[in-house]
Amino acid sequence: MVSALLLAAGMGGVSLSGCRVNESDVERWGSTAHGPDKLVAVLSHSKYDPALRVEAGLELVKMKPRNGRRVGITMLVDTLSTLAPEERKGLVAGMTPTLVTEMKKVPPAAAPNLPPPVDTSYPYKDAVVALLTYDRAVLVSDDAQRKVLTDGLIEWSQHDFEHRLDNSTQMFGIEQMMRAIGAPAVRGLPALITADSNKIDRIASLVSELGDDATKTAAATKLVEVAQYTTSQTWVDRTRPSIEEANKVSGQKNVSAAQLNSQITQYQDETLTRVFAALKKVGTRPAVEYCLSVASDKNQPEKRRQASLAALEGRIDKNVPRDVERVLDLATADDTPDGVRDLAFQRVGEMPREQVLGKLYALFGHAKWKVRWVAAGTVLKMLTTADLPEFMSKLPPGPAAGFAITEPLSYGSSIDKMSVKDNKSPRQVMAPYLQSGTLAQRLTALGYFYAAGKQSDLSTVAALEADKALVPRIDDPEAKWQCDVPKADGKETETKEIKTVGEFVKDCVEPAMKGRT
Repeated sequence: MVSALLLAAGMGGVSLSGCRVNESDVERWGSTAHGPDKLVAVLSHSKYDPALRVEAGLELVKMKPRNGRRVGITMLVDTLSTLAPEERKGLVAGMTPTLVTEMKKVPPAAAPNLPPPVDTSYPYKDAVVALLTYDRAVLVSDDAQRKVLTDGLIEWSQHDFEHRLDNSTQMFGIEQMMRAIGAPAVRGLPALITADSNKIDRIASLVSELGDDATKTAAATKLVEVAQYTTSQTWVDRTRPSIEEANKVSGQKNVSAAQLNSQITQYQDETLTRVFAALKKVGTRPAVEYCLSVASDKNQPEKRRQASLAALEGRIDKNVPRDVERVLDLATADDTPDGVRDLAFQRVGEMPREQVLGKLYALFGHAKWKVRWVAAGTVLKMLTTADLPEFMSKLPPGPAAGFAITEPLSYGSSIDKMSVKDNKSPRQVMAPYLQSGTLAQRLTALGYFYAAGKQSDLSTVAALEADKALVPRIDDPEAKWQCDVPKADGKETETKEIKTVGEFVKDCVEPAMKGRT
């Protein structure tokens, strides 16, 4: 090993004058108080043999943290940034093989009842990230070197991913590192998605943020496999012993077979909910197909069907008409649970207006008022005030049998929030229907004033106080025409059945308006 004398002048106050520096010195300085400054002096001066300078740089990398910080790595990159590009390139080339080799080292397995051995690869990984992401100079200018180091980082991240992901001793976390690399960094993550993984959500987030289409599709395919396995009898048989053991540990000794099955089902649902959340993040065709199949399966528990529809938020392809039809069929089926129906309509509402508006209007004549109600609510979110006449024309004609009180009240609230077009405010559009509209139209106009009318608008609705037209007949106890009105003492309220439009005005609409100035 060639040595050289380092003069004090121009060397940060560190003097090695009269000393013959060798590898033993470099190794020893990594653990002494002023050693890091001496290592920097060797690294930064061309009078030293290149191999010794490389050793000094590597010693800075593996130095133990001082005051909780890996100051050696910071000193390394800061020193390299001061060197001439060709000089720096040679030193980085000399360090690269060791950096990559050390990143590949797998720590020995932990002995029974003992803490896991130290993973010595972390400082080398942090040094590589620091070299590649340094923002004051390009420290790795050679494309071949950069590729070798980047590939080494990617390989490192795939090994023991779940533990390394949460290790707090790192200068640069895996997520930060992957964001610096981009799409190539996450191409291997789908392979880590298994039924035993505790990081499915984090993997999905990284793939969603950084992955290309192929990686997202691969991740979705693996997530579907996990979901299908979780619903299998194999999963149940495998999970049962662990839940039985958990019951024993928690002191639950008399758990019946039915209670145990319920616990397993609950855990199964929780697991599936996490998988659906991950599917929502990555999207792509495998995710959409699987979620639609679960949502449409009447044999699936309602919670799972809801979770699958929630995962489809923003994911249904407008260019696949069959998807829209499947969701509409689900929303309008007589045996669809209300919770599933609501989410199905939410997904329909994300479709382009011209694609679904006609189909939604067709549902206004549905035998179930809740179908019309949710369909109408979905429609109103797509409209502006200029479209209100068309909406009003689709409401039930004549006596409007089955028109629930929930409908005009909720329609009125949605209309109040509607975007204005052609300088027509909601009030300007709705007021004429109080006098000339059908029963359902008058009630919907009153619903608007119930939601948005003020004291100054009382004269607008006053003429309808004498309206003797009967409110629509409906048998559903959830939707009867009734309002809470003050009792005689004025201190409490009681529920009053509403029989006519006039009563609706006096007992429901006007009291709400009087509270607004």
